[in-house]
Amino acid sequence: MGTSNAALIVHDDGSFEATSELKDTLHLAPGTRLEFVEKSGGEVRFRVPKLFPEIGSWRDLKGILADTPFDPNADLERERLRELERDAR
Repeated sequence: MGTSNAALIVHDDGSFEATSELKDTLHLAPGTRLEFVEKSGGEVRFRVPKLFPEIGSWRDLKGILADTPFDPNADLERERLRELERDAR
């Protein structure tokens, strides 16, 4: 890293705190998520995950949308009910 003051501090409650030097070096912002990559000997590596992970199948889409009260099927259900009512006449 080149900066001797860049460090990650572990607190008693298990939380981590990055020094301002580390935040500046890695361009970390509040809420930045780091992924554990490997540990060998006394060295631990982390990386910032890709913003847009590769999508191999529809299963990879799980969790990418925020929770929302919007139900995408509600419009389809209402339309189907109208069709059934119209057909019943």
